[in-house]
Amino acid sequence: MNLPLPRTELAGCIWLPRILAKARRLQAGTLPPDYVARFCHPGGVDGAFLAHFGFTREDILAASALPDAEIQSWLLARTNAGRIAEWNHVAVNLGRPGFPLDGRLPVALATTYKNVDPHGKTTVFEVLEADEQGN
Repeated sequence: MNLPLPRTELAGCIWLPRILAKARRLQAGTLPPDYVARFCHPGGVDGAFLAHFGFTREDILAASALPDAEIQSWLLARTNAGRIAEWNHVAVNLGRPGFPLDGRLPVALATTYKNVDPHGKTTVFEVLEADEQGN
């Protein structure tokens, strides 16, 4: 499935374009079942994103109805640039020791991402990018 890469930014926020794209596809009925099952799941990146900002699944679904040009206003009405910068730091480190999802990365590599060569992959984003680029 063609989604924005994990590190893609919208309104200066990593992951936001990806979760919005998934929400839009979910509402259009075009999100694949395995993505539907994990959309906004508390144990994944979506869940870490929601928890960091205090958003709900419903918040993201509502925001996904907005054009991208209005997302920055939507985001900044609910958080601030400092909180976004904190998330961006956490996001690129997801799966590393001491960061969210550190215990889940080995499990994901052994189950969901068996096709990904784990050598040199220390973050969730590295695994997702390798999976989507076929590496």
